[in-house]
Amino acid sequence: MVKSKWFLTLVILTFSTVLIVWFYANFDRQIYNIHHYSPPAFVAQKADPATLRATESGPVIGFNGPVDTHVWLGIPYAKPPTGVMRWRAPRPSALWEKTLEALYPESPCIQPWTRLSGVNGSDGIVVGDEDCLYLNIWAPRSAAVNSAQTEEQLPVMVWIHGGGNVVGSATHLSGHKFAGMQQVVFVSIGYRLGHLGNFSHRAFRDTDEIPLDASANFGLLDIIKALSWVKKNIANFGGDNGNITLFGESSGGRNIMAMIASPLAEGLFHKAIIQSGSMRTESAAHAENFSDDEVDGYFSSSNELIAQLFQDLGIASNRKEAKRDIQSIDDENLAAILRSQKASQIVFADLNNRFVRAKIHQIPQLIRDGIVLPMKSIPSLLAYPTDYNNVPIILGSNRDDAKSHMAFEKENVYQFAKIFPRIRDHIDYSRQALLRSAQTHALAVEKPAELFTKSRLDVDAPMNVFTYRFDWDELQTNFLWNLTELIGAGKGLEVEFVFGEFISGLSLPNLYDPSTKNSRDALSKLIMNYWGNFAHSGSPNIGKTAGQPFWKAWTADGANTLLLDSEEGGGVRMYERRLKIEDLTKLIQLFSKELDQYQRCEQYARAFLFSSQSSDFWDEEYYNRIPFQGCKMYKKQQFKIYF
Repeated sequence: MVKSKWFLTLVILTFSTVLIVWFYANFDRQIYNIHHYSPPAFVAQKADPATLRATESGPVIGFNGPVDTHVWLGIPYAKPPTGVMRWRAPRPSALWEKTLEALYPESPCIQPWTRLSGVNGSDGIVVGDEDCLYLNIWAPRSAAVNSAQTEEQLPVMVWIHGGGNVVGSATHLSGHKFAGMQQVVFVSIGYRLGHLGNFSHRAFRDTDEIPLDASANFGLLDIIKALSWVKKNIANFGGDNGNITLFGESSGGRNIMAMIASPLAEGLFHKAIIQSGSMRTESAAHAENFSDDEVDGYFSSSNELIAQLFQDLGIASNRKEAKRDIQSIDDENLAAILRSQKASQIVFADLNNRFVRAKIHQIPQLIRDGIVLPMKSIPSLLAYPTDYNNVPIILGSNRDDAKSHMAFEKENVYQFAKIFPRIRDHIDYSRQALLRSAQTHALAVEKPAELFTKSRLDVDAPMNVFTYRFDWDELQTNFLWNLTELIGAGKGLEVEFVFGEFISGLSLPNLYDPSTKNSRDALSKLIMNYWGNFAHSGSPNIGKTAGQPFWKAWTADGANTLLLDSEEGGGVRMYERRLKIEDLTKLIQLFSKELDQYQRCEQYARAFLFSSQSSDFWDEEYYNRIPFQGCKMYKKQQFKIYF
């Protein structure tokens, strides 16, 4: 009888375990592999006559959204960059006489599907459209029809989405809470991605119709065009075109840094918030050349893309033949061939690149073309306040920034039962996360804050550079997974706190524990208030909301960084966070003691030369004498696989 009871108990436990695994597997596959959550504001709505507005191109009408907002989705700000307009600067949108119903968002720009695409899809397919230069607007219903005729003009906040400038969508999240709660006019924009938005090549430089066509930064030109549209039209939506704040995360923040550096963006914005951004820019040679040229290009350069495309199309039978064809074809014919291909074929050629390890990888972007971006690096520009667009700025990163990438890297994590993530080496995972996250803070927060502040010392104005670190990590942890350790305060986690929408879960299912809802909501409110105050006044401490912990401007001495955390994690508080370039180098050296010499050289190259962060602090001399035998025997080019 006892044995029978134990046997029955074992059967029940086994059956229960199988049932739980089956449930999670199916639940995860429904929301993790295929489906994307569409916020209520993106469900087709009925037009409201009260939302009729005039624009330079024609009248538009929107609808009533949540949190007492008016919403307009899918307003074109430029002509579609298709056909002969591919790889050209954006042109003004066509005019229309009939009222445009702006009731549903247009397609994201063409891209490989990911959970950031904002549309349904699955791995391995291409989604979106080349016709994607549209913007979306959320405004409080109290906003005047024409704020230029009233004393009350609301600040404007323009969101630049992230995604490595390869993927992403302007409608991944809704702006209704931010607009309604912070009393701002919120705008999100689509811009060209991947090689369709970042492409340096003689075939287009030498066949331009207008000077801007010779640029390599078509996605940046789209952003500038959208900001110009906002400047001209936003007053009719209740916004103040003299008070425009840019904010964005990851590559969105990197693009905002480009706006700060670009002379073409002067006067188009007045404040900036950069979340886990970057100062990295690229030379035209690295962005364009073949990877084995004397001056080597990246494996994902424009010529490497064309070589792969020619092989995919059967124009060339191998890479050697493709290189010969590219070099022999004149510019006009080469440009015509490239513009005649389906946009999806361009994306697939990038994905088929035999040199790169990941399906979604970095491409050369923010190219120093002398048109959109100066020929000088961003760190050198920031040394002089007259060399860049000098505006109040917030800079920040997340404590465990790197974990959001590491959790998907096979060398760090494997999938138990093809579902549940398991860390391979917990000690190594922790070390790598600390090092790679420190890299982001040192190069994307600490260094630019230091440069901005130094260059503004002679300006007769209050210090207006603010830095933060996002530390919240109260993620779901149970016998199936430990997301606090796996993801922690990972890159991008703060975005949903900014928007007050905990729906996409950093593209991971079951990320949030229901028991942390109050903790999340409280911190989200604080962050939204800081961002909103900054948009209103240029200071996170002054605006519609008072009584929050005081956020001191960055200084070279004393507490300089605001930690953003729940009360359980210590609360929101000022902290002295110092992480200079030399400190990062020492940290790399400390963590490399157990590595072989090749790995030591690889680690330094990955941190300072081949990453999404600035390569302007690469020290060739130090590389050659890295303990213990130096790295002269390893050509640094072999590590560019990480770019």
